[in-house]
Amino acid sequence: MNKKLLYKYFQGIASTEEEKYILNWVEKSDENRALFLKERMLFDIALFSSKPAKKRSTVFSSQIFKWGMRSAAIFIFALLSYFSLKDYQYSRVAQMQTVTVPPGQRAQITLADGTKVWLNSQSTMSYAANFGRNERNVQLDGEAYFEVAKNKKIPFYVHTELNTVKVVGTCFNICAYKGSNEFEATLVEGIVDIYSADGNNKITRLQKDDFFSNNNGKCGKMAMPSHEYLRWKEGLYCFDDVPFSNIMSKLEKYYNVKITVNNPQLLHYNGCTGKFREQDGIEHILRTISKEHPFHFKTNAEKDSIIIY
Repeated sequence: MNKKLLYKYFQGIASTEEEKYILNWVEKSDENRALFLKERMLFDIALFSSKPAKKRSTVFSSQIFKWGMRSAAIFIFALLSYFSLKDYQYSRVAQMQTVTVPPGQRAQITLADGTKVWLNSQSTMSYAANFGRNERNVQLDGEAYFEVAKNKKIPFYVHTELNTVKVVGTCFNICAYKGSNEFEATLVEGIVDIYSADGNNKITRLQKDDFFSNNNGKCGKMAMPSHEYLRWKEGLYCFDDVPFSNIMSKLEKYYNVKITVNNPQLLHYNGCTGKFREQDGIEHILRTISKEHPFHFKTNAEKDSIIIY
């Protein structure tokens, strides 16, 4: 199999006949399937390799942090949705590309239509292999920042567990992890429409600097004076006067840990402010916050559970 042809398919720019040829070739043998998945993995690792961070300084209260070079590798897992082994019939819609970002990492991808997407830690995005031809739909579980390429004929849809977002060309951020019962959207430029998850009922329209949230079915909209917290796509987690409980919830998602707070008084802290490098890790973040709001914590041997007391 010609690798250039495979890479055209991975980029979503292969013709219909080329797609049929590739998928039929994959079905011919287990060796072909293994080679396909290997090349897909190599393609994604090269595509999503992060760039070094620029040197700068940030401050949490009186403590100063210095930027370092980002060294953690991003592992991307690309999966195909389904291949029938008998009576195979070609279906462009059925073939899906899925990108998953592991805890403590982030990734950036450019879709076939020119849309740029940044994916935060523990986020997954799926889209059809023929994305951009007749439709522009992505499924999101997690947090992502979008710079959507303009195309008035083909709207861009982001589908999440609680809500669907429709745009033509704009910049916005969505945070919607499955199971959290929370959906947040921040509009940086342009206009977006927020719908129910099934896309049938329009809830509201966001304009520049609007912030929309859906928390357990309670929806609200407000003006967002700063986009500082969107700097996660630079590898920087920013909190400005954020409740302690909210920060703990974010850290659980970003680093895939279970945090238990045994001191109820800590949950009443509503003025936590700070900036942290993603690569410094959760223990460094907790140690820094504890200097402003005193507490102790311990981590279990598997590093997947933290108790704060």
